[in-house]
Amino acid sequence: MADSKYDVQNSQIGTLLGWINSGEIGLPELQRPFVWPSTKVRDLIDSLFNGFPIGYIITWNNPSIRLKDGSISVGKKIVIDGQQRLTALATALSGQKIIDRRFKRRRISIAFNPLTREFQTANALLQKDKRWISDIAEVFADDFSSFNFITAYSQANDCPPDEVARAIDDLKRITSYGVGNISLSDALTIDQVTEIFNRINSQGTRLSTADFIMSKMSADTLHQGNIQRKMVEYFTNLQADASALSGIQESDPKFAQSVAMQKIAWIVSENTTLYQPAFGDIFHVILGSHFGRGKHADLVALISGRDFETKKYTETAMAAAYSKLGEGIDDFVNQSDFRRFIMILESLGMISGKLQFNGTAFLNAGYMLFLILKGQNGIPQSVRESLVKQWIIMSALTGRYSGSSETQMEQDSHLFHRADVVAAVEKEIADALPETYWTIQLPNNLATQSTQNNGWRIFQMAQVHNQTVAWLEKDVTVRTVISQEGNIHHIFPKAYLRKHGAQQNEINQIANYCWLTQPRNLQISDLAPERYMKDPAVTEFSTAKGLAENAIPVDIVNGNFSTYPDFLNQRRQLMATVIAEYFSRLKPSAVPGQS
Repeated sequence: MADSKYDVQNSQIGTLLGWINSGEIGLPELQRPFVWPSTKVRDLIDSLFNGFPIGYIITWNNPSIRLKDGSISVGKKIVIDGQQRLTALATALSGQKIIDRRFKRRRISIAFNPLTREFQTANALLQKDKRWISDIAEVFADDFSSFNFITAYSQANDCPPDEVARAIDDLKRITSYGVGNISLSDALTIDQVTEIFNRINSQGTRLSTADFIMSKMSADTLHQGNIQRKMVEYFTNLQADASALSGIQESDPKFAQSVAMQKIAWIVSENTTLYQPAFGDIFHVILGSHFGRGKHADLVALISGRDFETKKYTETAMAAAYSKLGEGIDDFVNQSDFRRFIMILESLGMISGKLQFNGTAFLNAGYMLFLILKGQNGIPQSVRESLVKQWIIMSALTGRYSGSSETQMEQDSHLFHRADVVAAVEKEIADALPETYWTIQLPNNLATQSTQNNGWRIFQMAQVHNQTVAWLEKDVTVRTVISQEGNIHHIFPKAYLRKHGAQQNEINQIANYCWLTQPRNLQISDLAPERYMKDPAVTEFSTAKGLAENAIPVDIVNGNFSTYPDFLNQRRQLMATVIAEYFSRLKPSAVPGQS
């Protein structure tokens, strides 16, 4: 029988609050955006008041670290599950402030009516109502006098003191109620704890190992892990919402004036949606570029002080890991490098959110390669950037990171760190995209209805990159149609196909899609191609070049329901050819020489 990996304890609410107040427990949510609405905090307190269970928490002690003088430092408790509930208790009962989504520091105050025994979220009306205690945190304060309060309340509301006393006693009893605390054994390895963490589901949402990393960083002040964590968090939030800057300045003024803040503040003015990395994305890039690893679990172990050679936990290893992590964060958020990477994506034909890949792993790998190549002397800039472009497109086309992405990222990190990196990357790309890929596999992959298909998105990127004129237009480009909120339309109109008995999965093949201007779509209406392609008003600007650039078979002029299956097959081949030619132009020899 396997040894138990945990103990189940019954910890009183008051004990948990004591751990938080003393810093014995690492609760980063007091310094990070709190996601619960105030009504949920109210409901939690109401459940406790009525003696209802509120679930359990899971805690784990950081591994004990051997210091340089040989002594042992015992780590803080880390909350593995239950962060939101503990934060709710801390703000409602202890009066601690939380950080909201805009990084504004505020209280969530819960009001209580001793006569009706109701709870409400505090508001201006309740504060003026003498029947309500506008903030129950005052009842749990050390200087609260039950006798004085009961006397004053009873007189003000003309009610029996005994009734008020019972309500107050029941309220204060909340801190004596127990919560199940699953305490993970400190003998567990980092890998085991991370596995447990990944298997926990909180309210149906799978917890992120990146959040686990952020929790550990928050608990570290010796190596500035807490500062590094803020850089990561604020960078991602400011990129998504520049208005959060005022909240950071208000709630964290010391950091707002720091050198660390200066390194990330530029992102406020960077108006791009092409690459908006989350915590986990940043850690994956840093793991690959600075540690030669790919798994979040490894970063958890590294910043816990694990020496992978000796398999022991030491202060020296922890300090080295945090130092390297700090370098990685600085490199990731470097204004010049990040902006240059965005320019690379734009040069690929990525515009707005419409032409982004399904998932960020391809972009993470591209940025990882970009940062690694930046440190390689003797490689021209044109070569570096073209390799990054090819890698992004290759990995997106082949679904390189759609399986075990962390394992693949680690393997690719080793490839990128090789001395002969240019030759190694070029060979890997060539092996992944042989000639048969373009003629057989890619056309087969395009046989789908999904507009989330990366092949379809890259086809559109190729058209933007090539400055392709939209089909049946004279000078309106595909870029313009996409940028000006144009629409994808059916080449064989869906009403026409439906009238002839086609099924939905046949009608909505991506090979039947193209970008059209609204006037042209109205002219086409529900006509068969063989009819609208003979209308001069529609085909005035139809040319062989326009057909080729939009991957439209030349015999579209005779297209009808009987030719539709052949049309789809031909167009997939033509789309694959457009993508292949686009990819070929990304190779170093096709890029103007720069150094």
